[in-house]
Order: sequence, then structure tokens, then C-alpha cells
Amino acid sequence: MADGTRSAARRVNSEQNSQYKRILTFIIFLLTALVMLTGTFLNPFFMKRQIRTDNNQATVVRKVNVNFNILAGLIGASEDEDANLLTVKQTQPIADHVVDYSLGIHWLRSDSLGLAKQILHDIDLNIDKDSSSVAQRIDDKLNKQHNNAPYFIVEAFNLNTIMLGANIAVVLLVVNLVLIVCTGISLYSLITDMMTRMATRMLVHDVTAAGMWAGFWLILIFGLLALIPVAFNVEAIAVFGFLLEISSSVFLYNVIVGALLYVICAVPWKITAEDN
Repeated sequence: MADGTRSAARRVNSEQNSQYKRILTFIIFLLTALVMLTGTFLNPFFMKRQIRTDNNQATVVRKVNVNFNILAGLIGASEDEDANLLTVKQTQPIADHVVDYSLGIHWLRSDSLGLAKQILHDIDLNIDKDSSSVAQRIDDKLNKQHNNAPYFIVEAFNLNTIMLGANIAVVLLVVNLVLIVCTGISLYSLITDMMTRMATRMLVHDVTAAGMWAGFWLILIFGLLALIPVAFNVEAIAVFGFLLEISSSVFLYNVIVGALLYVICAVPWKITAEDN
């Protein structure tokens, strides 16, 4: 009878350990993903560096030129929608201002005219006598629009959608910070509870096992997300298609973090494993 009782207790402990590991895996995965999201997509300094990488720079130039050609059509300055009129030097300030508008410190946006005026200033400042004749003609016609020019910028560069994205970003930032704090507290409370119920060796083994699983899911999920722009043509999905193209390389950072987490946890997991 005593042997049966001890055997039942061992089964309960085994089930409890499995439950601990599942919860730990989810918490570690969620905490890591939230921290990475906050430090990458919601970080204007990181994103401005990211759009300067070779692959993303070409994407930015292409996207800004598409909008610039739409602008040319709106003001009657050009009919060639595929013209590559602006260079990297001319598109980069525009991209920087869009990133600052979307991810910089702000509350909910209700107006995009300020960003339109900044873009208008960037166009006027960076298109000079060395630019193409078509680009100069567009700049001249744009200046003749006077007070109406910012409204053409709003329409051509789809700034109302960017304003929506900026509002989503600030809500995500606030929610992320709250979730990071709550998840951190949950992780601490769970590990503290585990410390009172199991030996240190088993605790380290379970925590590192959960860390390895969290690393695996980070690699799998964000690896698949990074492949979306490669497998599908996302360019046509308005502003969000452009974001998906930029996101592909950012998701790879999550994959790298997942791989590092897996490797770091694998060593203590192996050391604390019971001998067979």
C-alpha cells in the first residue's frame, strides 16, 4: 500500500513538472518575443539603421519612388509611373521622417500634415540642378501648388495609412511594456514557486528545458515569418507590403536570438540531466 502511495505521488510530481515546463516555455517565449518586438520594430533608432542595410535600402528607394511618381501624376508633371527619379540620398531623409513620425515618442496622431510638410521640405531641399530634369520639373510644379502642396503629399505618400500605423505602434508599445512587466513578474513568481517544490538540480533542468523549447519556437515561427516576402509577392499590399519586405531581415534577429537561447540553455540542461 505504501509503495502504491509513493508511486502515485511520483506520477503527480511528473505531471506537475510537465505543466511547469509548458508554462515556463510559453512565458519565456512571450517575454523574449515582446522584448525583441519593442527593441526592433517599435524602436525608431533600430529601424532607421535597418532601412540603411543594402537589401532594405533598395526597397526604400523603390517604395519612395513609387510614391513620388504618384505625386508627379497628381500634379500633372509626369506620366511615367515606373521612373526611378530619386536616388538613395534623396529618399533616405523621407524614410527617416516617416520612421520618426511612426515610432518616435508621441501619443495618438490625428494629423499627418506636419509629416507632409517635412517630406515637402525634403523634396525641395534634395532635388537640385544635379537631379534629373523630370525630378526638377516635379519639384517646380509642386512649389507652384503653394498651400495645396502638402495635401498632394498626403495623398501621394498615403500618409493617412501611415498615421494609422503610427497610432497602432504607440498602442502596441504601451501594451508591450505592460505585458513585459507582467510576464517578468509571472516568470519570477513561477520560478520562486518551483524553488519551494524541487531541488536546485531539477529546477535548473526544467527551466533550461523550457528555455530550449522557447528557443525552438522562436526559430520556427520567426523563421517562417521571414520567408513570407520571399515566398509571396507582398509589394502590392499598400504600405504594409513594404513593411513586410523590411520585416523579413528583422525577423532573422529573432531567429538568431532563438538559436542563442537554445544553445545557452542546452549546456546546463545536459549537465543537470539525470544519469541513465
